[in-house]
Amino acid sequence: MSAERQSDPAGLARPVALAATLEPLSRLVSFSRAIAAEQVLQRMLRVATRELTRMLNAEACLVSRLEGGLLREVADYSSSEKSQVARGLSYYLADYPTTAAVLESGLPSSISADDAGADPAELFVLREMEMQSVLIIPLIIETATWGLIEVYDTRTRVFSGAERYLAELAATHIGALVAGFEHEEQAQRLYRETLASLSNALEAKDAVTSQHTEEVVRLAVGAAAELELDLEAVRSVELGAVLHDIGKVRVPESILNKPGPLTDEEWAVMKTHPEIGEHILGPIQSLHRILPIVRHHHERWDGAGYPDGLSGRGIPLGARIVAVCDAYRAMTENRPYRAALSTSEARDELEAGAGTQFDEDCVEALFQALDRRDSVAEVVPLRPPPNDEV
Repeated sequence: MSAERQSDPAGLARPVALAATLEPLSRLVSFSRAIAAEQVLQRMLRVATRELTRMLNAEACLVSRLEGGLLREVADYSSSEKSQVARGLSYYLADYPTTAAVLESGLPSSISADDAGADPAELFVLREMEMQSVLIIPLIIETATWGLIEVYDTRTRVFSGAERYLAELAATHIGALVAGFEHEEQAQRLYRETLASLSNALEAKDAVTSQHTEEVVRLAVGAAAELELDLEAVRSVELGAVLHDIGKVRVPESILNKPGPLTDEEWAVMKTHPEIGEHILGPIQSLHRILPIVRHHHERWDGAGYPDGLSGRGIPLGARIVAVCDAYRAMTENRPYRAALSTSEARDELEAGAGTQFDEDCVEALFQALDRRDSVAEVVPLRPPPNDEV
């Protein structure tokens, strides 16, 4: 090595300094790639909490949505199973002045448990979670405050200016993706509502059909999610459920609303509605993917259904899902010819028909969706004690 190289330690330091400069940028790029790969809002937020925790070398992260005066947690991640970070956490914004100031100013704030001047309410949260530090970042969607990101650590630390800036950049990317998801959801909602208005033309003929269809849609989407179908498949199930009974527009009201059992001739007419529905929707190119659901939602697992007598996995999955949800909803509502069953009785009926009339996996998926819906807990916000007790 020459004397000139030996006397130039800065030359050796340059690559190290460059690597140190690029390392945060590399972490941000990895973060952006990870969240951009997600196609569902909830999954994106979960990945964001995980990646932001790792990017800042922290312990946990929460994302909360602002709804009126309540901040409701919608996604969280903790690097340790022993973490005390709450699930389903909510705050009344009025109880936390520092958090309110962050949302009002649009600027992040770092709080440490050893800061004697910190807001007592924020210190209360740190104690409750068994954390020592938190970085609070506003989540802005376009020009509106959407919610809040909180990054927690078990160490006493003050997040540096560079870390705050990195978190702000991450929050900006999250906000852009949330805006995209919400715009897409608005477009999809308009599409669904347009189709639902077509389906609800039935309401003038059949008083129960409109509410029946809305509930079948909710149940079918829930069951499809439990089966972990991809986004496009879930959307197809949703639209198929919206329009599964559209063929009933051609069935006479005297049959639809008959208070007693149908005759063989009347059943023959009723059983034409899946094929009629397929025929009505056939000219609409964008709905071709849901035609198998409309046509086959009355097929049976054992092959005894209609119109084509398909059996087992030969029945399109979307049609199997809608069949189970349609049957459950029909059993739990009053009809002109019988009173509604209780939810437990309807579940018993589905369980008895699993493997013969219905796909067992779809029955189980519906039960899981119902259980998940029934187990949604009431929001219980974390509120600090009165000032004299803090």
